[in-house]
Order: sequence, then C-alpha cells, then structure tokens
Amino acid sequence: MLRTAAVAGFAGVAGCTMPSTTQDDADDFDTVRVPDDQPTVQDGVDAAGAGDLVLVEPGTYEETVDVTTPGLTIRGIDRNDVVLDGAFERAYGIHVEADGVALENMTARHYTGTAFYWTDVEGFRGSYLTAYNDGTYGIYAYRSRDGRFEHSYASGHPDAGFYLGRNHPFDAVVSNVVAEYNDMGYSGTSAGGNLTIRDSTWRHNRVGIVPNTLDERDSPQRSAHVVGNEVYENDELDAPSIYAPFGAGILVWGGRENLIEDNEVRDHEHFGIVAQHNVVEPAGNAVRGNDVSGSGTADLALGTPAGDDNRFVDNEFSSSLPENIERDASDGDERVTEVFERQERRAERGDVPVGDWREAPIPDDRPTMADPEAPPRPADRSTSWEE
Repeated sequence: MLRTAAVAGFAGVAGCTMPSTTQDDADDFDTVRVPDDQPTVQDGVDAAGAGDLVLVEPGTYEETVDVTTPGLTIRGIDRNDVVLDGAFERAYGIHVEADGVALENMTARHYTGTAFYWTDVEGFRGSYLTAYNDGTYGIYAYRSRDGRFEHSYASGHPDAGFYLGRNHPFDAVVSNVVAEYNDMGYSGTSAGGNLTIRDSTWRHNRVGIVPNTLDERDSPQRSAHVVGNEVYENDELDAPSIYAPFGAGILVWGGRENLIEDNEVRDHEHFGIVAQHNVVEPAGNAVRGNDVSGSGTADLALGTPAGDDNRFVDNEFSSSLPENIERDASDGDERVTEVFERQERRAERGDVPVGDWREAPIPDDRPTMADPEAPPRPADRSTSWEE
C-alpha cells in the first residue's frame, strides 16, 4: 500500500524561506495496487479505506466485485487491457452500494446481468468505462443521485447501454459517451430532474435515447434535458432486444416536461424524434432547434393519446405527423401510434428478428485515461475528467 499526500510546504530549512500555500491535504489517500498488493480486485476493494484509490494493473479478472466502502476510486491502468470477465455465467462486474464511488478506465464484458452499476447511492461517477456483450445493461445507476457517466462506451446489451432509473431529481449528467448495438442506447425510466444527456453519439441501436415511463411506480418520467447529441441509424435488427420499439432516434415514451434541443438526428426507419403514450400521455415536452432528416415515417412525430402543451419549435425537418406539427401538435396522430402497436403485436408473436448479446460485435479499443496515476477526483455530477 502506498501513502500519497499533497505537500503543503517546507519548514525549518536553514537559510530558506518558502512561500505560503493554501493547499490542504485533500489529496491524502492510500493506493492499493492489484495484483501487487492484493491478488484480486475484490481483495483490493476490501483492503482499501474511504477515499482510497484501488489501481488495477492490466489483466483479465474473472470475478464479481461488491463495493460497500464510501469514497473509493477503482481505476484501471489501461482501459482496454484491464478486463473484468463474467465468462457468460457471473451476474455482474462491479456493484456499488456506497456513496461517492468512482469507477474508471476499465472494461467489463460477458456478464449475465450488468457490467457496472450503482444502487441507492448519493454521488457516483463512471469515467472511461467500456461495457460490452452483457445480458441486461451496460452502465447503470438506480435510485441514486448526484452523478455522472462520461467518456464511456456500451454495446451489445438487450436492455440499455446506459441506464438511469427511478429517482427525481436525479442530478446527473451523461456526456461524451458512445452507445451502439444495444436495444436502447440510453434508457431513463422515471428519471429526471437536473438530468442532462449531452454531447454523445447514439448509433446502431434499435432505439437511440429513450426517457420513459414503464409502469405506475414512480410515474411519470419527467424533466430530462437531451442536448447536443449525434443520433443516427438506430434501426439495427441484429441488436439484442427485450422491448418492442424499433427504428427511432429519440423516443419520449410516456415522458413529460422533457427538453429535446440542438440534436442532430438522421436516418431512422420510422421516426427521428417522437413522443408516444406509454402508461401516461406525453405532455409538456419541448422539441426545439433539432436537425432531423432521413426518417422513413416522419422526422418529427407525436402519437395519440397526447397530453397538453407538447411543443415543436424551430426544428429543421422534412416530414412530420401530425403534418403541421410546429403549428399545432395538440392532438397527435393515430398513424404514429399504429406504428408502435404493430411493433408490439409482432413482438408478442415472436416475429421480431433480434441478435444474441453473446455474439454482438466486439468493439475496437477506446481512448484511455491520459494519467491513470493521477489522484482521485470526487464522484458527483459536477466533477469530470474533461479538461
């Protein structure tokens, strides 16, 4: 174990006067190295104390990891060469049940459930993570608050690559991520309130970005901000799937009071940006300033029944349902709902081609952290490795 401490200054050096400093010892932490100090990631986590850094050397680690110590940072030396492997039999990679834990710079694959996830925590962050070919979710936070997913990648999941679920306000950011070959790139079930999905790429999923209400519990989803994303070709038949919707870039699926703005959305089999009833009517959503093109059914769409005050303003688009959606979207359009109903009937019959998550494409290497030996940073919404 290596003790690392910030130096506040020197005293008692003859003939030498040092300038004063206001730096405190916030960088005071232990580094537990795996496998040098502890043989497994779980052993490293168990040996670490609050605020410590667990630093993992390159290798394949066939294990699951449970984290109950607050304030830890668990970081790989190389994102692509530090691999947690579920061998298609373990349920999850790393499960965090402690506040303020950051997971950084590593890969998890081949778990039957979820690669990286936080539940019931205050403060979380996932940076420079890769999750691929897992049985449910990639990178996930549930009933948690004050967190961030950034510079991360998720592919080959039959639910969502990135998931935030069941809290309001969530106080979270998803930024600079890539999701592909999932059922949904992003799913936010009953999640919103100071929640932003921004500056990311969502492609080759069955559906791209999906704020949603799935049931009466914690209903309705509301108040997410989707801004500055590139969303394209989310109609991938070979992606694994457990839900019926298909062929849409941004789907507000029973959501309310969401702001969808300044996104580039193109080339979808059915819809570019669409709001559709699911459990509750979509209401109070604002869709503005987006560039939407190449949609097979409609670039902008609102299904029935629709709630009040859905607004489509200042978008670049070629087609819409209802046809004059920026003048009057009050009633929605039955033709939109018919698309979703057909998809649901096909799914019930089992007449939907889907891929096997175990056989989804293996991703290329992703950018790794510039300085994996750097001191830990807080795990919260406002802290990022962005320069």
